[in-house]
Amino acid sequence: MEGYLLPMLPLLILFSSLPLVFAETHSHFYFTTVTNDSTYEYPSYFTTRSLDDIMLYWYDSDNGVIERRVPWFRSTIGNLLTASIDEYKFQVMLQNLFEEYRNYMNDTEEFQVLQLLDGCMLYDDDTVDATFSFRYNGKPFMAFSAENGSWIADDPRAQVFADKNNRNKTVLEQIKNSMKSICVPHIYELLSLGNCTLSRREQPVVVLTLKFFANSTYKLSCQAYGHYPKYISMTLYKNGKPVSESLMEKVTLPFPDITYLTQLSMYTTLEDDDIYICSVNHSSNMYPLMARLSQDVTDLSSSSSGNSDENFSDSGYFTGGIIGICLAIVILVVLLVFSSIWWAKNRRP
Repeated sequence: MEGYLLPMLPLLILFSSLPLVFAETHSHFYFTTVTNDSTYEYPSYFTTRSLDDIMLYWYDSDNGVIERRVPWFRSTIGNLLTASIDEYKFQVMLQNLFEEYRNYMNDTEEFQVLQLLDGCMLYDDDTVDATFSFRYNGKPFMAFSAENGSWIADDPRAQVFADKNNRNKTVLEQIKNSMKSICVPHIYELLSLGNCTLSRREQPVVVLTLKFFANSTYKLSCQAYGHYPKYISMTLYKNGKPVSESLMEKVTLPFPDITYLTQLSMYTTLEDDDIYICSVNHSSNMYPLMARLSQDVTDLSSSSSGNSDENFSDSGYFTGGIIGICLAIVILVVLLVFSSIWWAKNRRP
């Protein structure tokens, strides 16, 4: 019975994966850095603006103008010259704040860095997580709480600055309102600007590989690369049963062409006749994409003695869509045959 079921595993996994549901989560952030470190000839001030993982523009103190990083971006408050002037004003303000922090704390370190993260996450259930926080020398320093409408010190040395800023209730209310009412409209406006790029669907290529690690242990990796949008669901099956997520590591990285690489990996030992299948759900496909790997453990051991990095993906990868089409054709043919027989029998006098 087990030998009969193994060839059916891809079909069973295909139907257990439906229906498909895909989340739509978006982010909009400004990330700013101020430093007095000139060791590597970096600008003393630079900032970026991003939508999701896409950098929209770059601004630094050396050039003093906003540089677009995607062709469809334009300023939501005017032209790029006006936006560059506003960035310069913000640069002066943040550099003065940086000097104020440095003088107060009298750091003995030769170089210091102040960073600001400002923006929000918009989740598929319409909830919003807004952020306006400072880090000093890489550690949390001070953050604004939209819920409380006040500054909170993450570092004891920042308490004096939090208390000072919390005295102006008018400014606190302005910051609170802007965090709740400005960021999300910016997301929708930017999504409309980049509609041609951001509304597209790029199908991933799925590859399942096995590499010898050490002491009879192998690293099993399922890679889906070249996909857009970012959200993707990946499930690894061992002999028909899903592997627990706690046993695996998942990482997603952006590519320069605004696509993504997602990898699901785990370390495992092998037994004879083990079959691994990686099922990938993405909005670019109606059906899951799959990669299947099976190899006799004896052959694996002899082929990967020592510290070999050889990949074992002998069965390659195939798409669930093709399986679904083939299965539909088979079912249709069977129904036509049985319908013809029934009709032939019942039409006799």
